[in-house]
Amino acid sequence: MNLNPQQTHNLIDDVMTEIWVNEDLDAIDTYFHPDAQFHGRIQGAALTRSEFRDWVAQFQSMASIEGFRRTVTVDGGNGRFAHVIEADLKSLTSKKTGVLMGMFFDRIEEGQVIESYANADLLNYFETVGALPENSGLIMLTGTKFS
Repeated sequence: MNLNPQQTHNLIDDVMTEIWVNEDLDAIDTYFHPDAQFHGRIQGAALTRSEFRDWVAQFQSMASIEGFRRTVTVDGGNGRFAHVIEADLKSLTSKKTGVLMGMFFDRIEEGQVIESYANADLLNYFETVGALPENSGLIMLTGTKFS
Protein backbone atom coordinates (compact mmCIF):
# COMPACT_ATOMS: atom_id res chain seq x y z
CA MET A 1 0.00 0.00 0.00
CA ASN A 2 1.60 3.23 -1.15
CA LEU A 3 0.63 6.36 0.75
CA ASN A 4 0.05 9.70 -0.91
CA PRO A 5 1.58 12.81 0.72
CA GLN A 6 -1.59 13.63 2.70
CA GLN A 7 -1.79 10.08 4.07
CA THR A 8 1.87 10.35 5.07
CA HIS A 9 1.17 13.66 6.84
CA ASN A 10 -1.65 11.95 8.71
CA LEU A 11 0.54 8.95 9.60
CA ILE A 12 3.32 11.14 11.00
CA ASP A 13 0.81 13.33 12.86
CA ASP A 14 -0.74 10.18 14.37
CA VAL A 15 2.70 8.88 15.41
CA MET A 16 3.50 12.19 17.09
CA THR A 17 0.10 12.47 18.78
CA GLU A 18 -0.36 8.90 19.97
CA ILE A 19 3.21 7.88 20.85
CA TRP A 20 4.73 11.18 21.91
CA VAL A 21 1.93 13.47 23.14
CA ASN A 22 -0.41 10.76 24.51
CA GLU A 23 2.55 8.57 25.57
CA ASP A 24 0.97 5.38 24.19
CA LEU A 25 3.87 2.96 23.81
CA ASP A 26 1.56 0.27 22.39
CA ALA A 27 0.94 2.55 19.39
CA ILE A 28 4.53 1.80 18.33
CA ASP A 29 3.28 -1.61 17.17
CA THR A 30 0.55 0.07 15.11
CA TYR A 31 2.73 2.54 13.25
CA PHE A 32 6.06 0.74 12.98
CA HIS A 33 6.69 -2.46 11.04
CA PRO A 34 7.89 -5.46 13.14
CA ASP A 35 11.22 -5.33 11.25
CA ALA A 36 11.58 -1.55 11.62
CA GLN A 37 15.03 -0.11 12.16
CA PHE A 38 15.64 3.20 13.92
CA HIS A 39 18.87 4.97 13.05
CA GLY A 40 20.30 7.90 14.99
CA ARG A 41 23.61 9.70 15.01
CA ILE A 42 25.71 6.63 15.78
CA GLN A 43 26.57 4.86 12.54
CA GLY A 44 25.75 1.15 12.51
CA ALA A 45 23.75 1.29 15.74
CA ALA A 46 20.14 0.88 14.58
CA LEU A 47 17.52 0.06 17.19
CA THR A 48 14.88 -2.62 16.74
CA ARG A 49 11.21 -1.83 17.37
CA SER A 50 11.50 -3.27 20.89
CA GLU A 51 14.64 -1.25 21.64
CA PHE A 52 12.97 1.87 20.26
CA ARG A 53 10.06 1.31 22.67
CA ASP A 54 12.56 1.18 25.56
CA TRP A 55 14.27 4.35 24.30
CA VAL A 56 10.93 6.20 24.08
CA ALA A 57 10.04 5.08 27.62
CA GLN A 58 13.37 6.43 28.90
CA PHE A 59 12.83 9.74 27.08
CA GLN A 60 9.32 10.02 28.52
CA SER A 61 10.55 9.28 32.05
CA MET A 62 12.35 12.65 32.02
CA ALA A 63 10.22 14.86 29.77
CA SER A 64 6.89 15.03 28.02
CA ILE A 65 5.99 16.37 24.61
CA GLU A 66 2.93 18.56 24.96
CA GLY A 67 2.43 19.51 21.34
CA PHE A 68 4.20 19.58 17.98
CA ARG A 69 4.36 21.20 14.58
CA ARG A 70 5.35 19.33 11.45
CA THR A 71 6.92 22.27 9.64
CA VAL A 72 8.11 20.48 6.50
CA THR A 73 7.34 17.18 4.78
CA VAL A 74 9.06 16.19 1.55
CA ASP A 75 7.93 13.22 -0.53
CA GLY A 76 10.99 11.47 -1.96
CA GLY A 77 8.97 8.86 -3.86
CA ASN A 78 8.94 5.08 -3.34
CA GLY A 79 7.63 5.43 0.23
CA ARG A 80 10.45 7.74 1.33
CA PHE A 81 9.64 10.93 3.21
CA ALA A 82 11.52 13.60 5.14
CA HIS A 83 10.00 15.63 7.96
CA VAL A 84 11.05 18.55 10.12
CA ILE A 85 9.20 18.60 13.43
CA GLU A 86 9.24 21.05 16.34
CA ALA A 87 8.00 19.58 19.62
CA ASP A 88 7.01 21.43 22.79
CA LEU A 89 9.05 19.81 25.55
CA LYS A 90 8.43 19.92 29.32
CA SER A 91 10.75 18.58 32.01
CA LEU A 92 8.95 16.28 34.45
CA THR A 93 11.22 17.34 37.31
CA SER A 94 11.78 21.08 36.91
CA LYS A 95 8.64 21.80 34.81
CA LYS A 96 10.92 23.86 32.56
CA THR A 97 9.81 24.04 28.92
CA GLY A 98 11.71 24.10 25.66
CA VAL A 99 11.43 23.27 21.99
CA LEU A 100 12.93 20.11 20.55
CA MET A 101 13.67 20.32 16.82
CA GLY A 102 14.19 17.18 14.78
CA MET A 103 14.65 15.97 11.22
CA PHE A 104 13.34 12.53 10.33
CA PHE A 105 13.78 10.50 7.19
CA ASP A 106 11.35 7.59 6.95
CA ARG A 107 10.64 4.74 4.59
CA ILE A 108 7.08 3.47 4.71
CA GLU A 109 5.92 0.01 3.63
CA GLU A 110 2.35 -1.24 3.79
CA GLY A 111 1.25 1.77 5.84
CA GLN A 112 3.95 1.36 8.52
CA VAL A 113 7.35 2.93 9.03
CA ILE A 114 10.00 0.28 8.35
CA GLU A 115 13.09 2.47 8.39
CA SER A 116 13.64 5.75 10.23
CA TYR A 117 16.63 8.07 10.48
CA ALA A 118 16.41 10.73 13.17
CA ASN A 119 18.53 13.72 14.01
CA ALA A 120 17.15 15.73 16.93
CA ASP A 121 18.48 18.58 19.04
CA LEU A 122 19.13 16.44 22.09
CA LEU A 123 21.38 19.10 23.60
CA ASN A 124 18.27 21.24 24.14
CA TYR A 125 16.46 18.20 25.57
CA PHE A 126 19.20 17.58 28.14
CA GLU A 127 19.29 21.29 29.05
CA THR A 128 15.50 21.32 29.50
CA VAL A 129 15.46 18.25 31.78
CA GLY A 130 18.34 19.67 33.82
CA ALA A 131 21.01 17.15 32.84
CA LEU A 132 23.19 19.92 31.37
CA PRO A 133 23.53 23.59 32.31
CA GLU A 134 21.64 26.18 30.27
CA ASN A 135 23.43 27.40 27.14
CA SER A 136 25.64 24.30 27.05
CA GLY A 137 26.08 24.71 23.30
CA LEU A 138 27.53 28.18 23.77
CA ILE A 139 29.71 26.97 26.65
CA MET A 140 31.12 24.19 24.44
CA LEU A 141 31.88 26.67 21.66
CA THR A 142 34.00 28.71 24.07
CA GLY A 143 36.01 25.65 25.08
CA THR A 144 34.97 26.03 28.73
CA LYS A 145 34.89 22.79 30.72
CA PHE A 146 31.64 21.77 32.45
CA SER A 147 33.41 20.79 35.66
